[in-house]
Amino acid sequence: MARSLRIEYPGAWYHVTCRGNERASIYRDDDDRRRFLKVLEESAETFNVEVHCYVLMSNHFHFLLKTPEGNLSRFMQRFNTAYIAYYNLRHHRSGHLYQGRFKAIVVEADAYLLELSRYIHLNPIRVHRMRGDSVAEKITMLNTYAWSSFPGYMRLKGRDVFMRYEEVLGYVGGDTKRGRERYRNFVEQGAEEDIKDPLRAVKGNVILGTEGFISWLMERFLDGKAWRSKDYPHVKRLRNSIPVAEITRIVAAEYGVSPREILQARSPWREARQVLIEVSYRLNVTKKSLQELGQELGGIGGDAVGHAHERFQRNGENDKRATQRIERILQRLSQ
Repeated sequence: MARSLRIEYPGAWYHVTCRGNERASIYRDDDDRRRFLKVLEESAETFNVEVHCYVLMSNHFHFLLKTPEGNLSRFMQRFNTAYIAYYNLRHHRSGHLYQGRFKAIVVEADAYLLELSRYIHLNPIRVHRMRGDSVAEKITMLNTYAWSSFPGYMRLKGRDVFMRYEEVLGYVGGDTKRGRERYRNFVEQGAEEDIKDPLRAVKGNVILGTEGFISWLMERFLDGKAWRSKDYPHVKRLRNSIPVAEITRIVAAEYGVSPREILQARSPWREARQVLIEVSYRLNVTKKSLQELGQELGGIGGDAVGHAHERFQRNGENDKRATQRIERILQRLSQ
């Protein structure tokens, strides 16, 4: 199995998550949850890591973190080791608690921080058992769920002492009564509407950001010899610019049509054309401008490429058939 890529630098923001082994629970009662948060507090203080959001679910957790010293791996190693040692001792068990290593996504704060914080705080109502509940019931759950940083974003009383609220609230007016009310309304809107999942925009499984941010990370952290493609296949996809002609050939073979048919701007093979644009976008967005991509994709404009990608992010990933085809195509292109 390929290793998870770690991009670490001072001031980096991360969405971090970790699941229980075989999706089993990682807490047995509220005493476990309280100790989990205590270990989080102690680890954050020791490693000077800022905790901006968290939510504890039955078999996984989500964090939104900032690392002023660029030390995410050391922080998470200490945090996970300390909690697992406590958990195993208390429950007279041994062995792994988590399913592999933690997953960390580097986040461009200005572009995604607010949306990502809402995504994290909405987790308690995203569970299967609440799908049929009313909006009022979902909002009640959000407001009363004890194992989340959301209550501290709504009111001053009972706040976690280790939490940092000001940066996220800064996007809605600051840590003031008005700012906290705006943030509460912003999150509760997610219980009323089918909002977009920001994590669908993650590139290479490791980066959530705009094209400029991705290019900056690529140039600074991913062009050195340390990032070997055999260890990090997702980085290989990010780093290598693959000609659209080659992508077109593979997509055409997948659909059993000729490359010329799906390169037409008004191709009758609509799904194949959408998949071609989406794969070309994913593999070339950090190396070419959208205008350049558009020219190779049948002479369309850069805006058309960007809009096609946004449509696929909103709708296409709900199409399992198209998603599976894309995975097969990406695998063939990475061979």
